[in-house]
Amino acid sequence: MKTAAVLTIGSEVVEGVILNTNAQYICQKLTENGYKPVKVASVDDDEGSIREEVQRLLECCDLLVLCGGLGPTEDDRTREAVAKALSKRLILDEEIKKKIHDKVSRYYTSLPRNLDKQALVIEGAQIIANPVGTAPGQLIDFHGKKIVLLPGPPQEMKPMFDSVLEKLRTEQNFKTIKMLFFAVPESVLDQFITDTSVKSCVRIATQASFSEGVWVRLTAPLDCFVEAQNLAQRIVEKFQRNFIGYGDTSVEKALFEELRKKNLTFSVAESCTGGLVSAKIVSIPGASSVFVGGVVAYDNNVKVKILKVREETLKSFGAVSEQCVVEMARGIKELTGSDLAISISGIAGPTGGSEEKPVGTAYFCVTDGKTDSVEKIFYPQERNIFRSRIATHALYLLLAHVRGMI
Repeated sequence: MKTAAVLTIGSEVVEGVILNTNAQYICQKLTENGYKPVKVASVDDDEGSIREEVQRLLECCDLLVLCGGLGPTEDDRTREAVAKALSKRLILDEEIKKKIHDKVSRYYTSLPRNLDKQALVIEGAQIIANPVGTAPGQLIDFHGKKIVLLPGPPQEMKPMFDSVLEKLRTEQNFKTIKMLFFAVPESVLDQFITDTSVKSCVRIATQASFSEGVWVRLTAPLDCFVEAQNLAQRIVEKFQRNFIGYGDTSVEKALFEELRKKNLTFSVAESCTGGLVSAKIVSIPGASSVFVGGVVAYDNNVKVKILKVREETLKSFGAVSEQCVVEMARGIKELTGSDLAISISGIAGPTGGSEEKPVGTAYFCVTDGKTDSVEKIFYPQERNIFRSRIATHALYLLLAHVRGMI
């Protein structure tokens, strides 16, 4: 298996001003495409530091991916550092220069002179087009190794790296199965996989996310990829209700696809999540075909006046209760005329809990007008982590209902 290293460049990364999500994204993609990431490093904008780190990392990997330092400013020194590390010239590419000028002139009448710096190409490099910004990337073959230069902004880096992966993937004889599960602990999934899989050519990796769920990646050479497929099938069969989907999916994407396939709509009544459920579903293009609308009923008066929750229910059982979420779900369904509805009420904290209902308690109800399905969970986490997880859990329960799992 070929090895890879990632070098992120920028004082803002080293000093912790921004989170290094680029390295995370790149390493995940490399793993899915048959590479084994062996090193991740970060350096500031100093040209000498970049050059030394490039030379060091090239000694331990087949592929080196660099992020950052391709902009037009004085502290963007990645091109210069890599050129010196490889003892290659920098050449001004007139065609790239013209493209940069054409793109920037749409927004500015006067062009800064330092823009031309982004048209400097390392001798022998292939250009990676930048569909979002102005700084192109570069792909270099160097003594049997490959070096990829990418800009730092994630919205530019991601599509560019995905495009260059097509060239790198053709040399890799590996495939990856990527699966997403929700509402099941990573440790439970890992134990089942360990107990189920025999020692084989399949490389297994799990990764948990508070709001997304648990990712399982199975990577294998093409000549024994069937083993990975068989293992994936056993995992899905065991955790059928928890299985969200394959590939780069999410709970909201899977729900959207299921609802659209079955020509169903839904609405939501939120309390503790404060609109996060609505925000998650409308992040999907075309969400209006399945999502009718929602109400953030944070105050009890809103629950009573808009969602028609009875005051007697609130007095007897409280806003965080099975009885309240049932009436909230029924109320929003009647108000919007949707086919399905879901409601959420919980205690996000850090205050407001009790011995009977501690911080981290949440109730959900999914209704189709005939049946009300209620679930209570306890998820004691920091306030915003709790809210994000609870919002995804609400969509997960609706997905399970649409799939006939509850």
